[in-house]
Amino acid sequence: MTLRNYLILCATGSLLSVLVLLLVPGVGETIEGLLIAFLSSNAT
Repeated sequence: MTLRNYLILCATGSLLSVLVLLLVPGVGETIEGLLIAFLSSNAT
């Protein structure tokens, strides 16, 4: 895989992830809950 194809793949994956988090409420809330639980359990 060339560098150009890798960068295109990363950019597409990032954009798709952000759009899913913004446009699909259930997925965004689930990920937010997991992040909050993870951060609160590690905050000492």
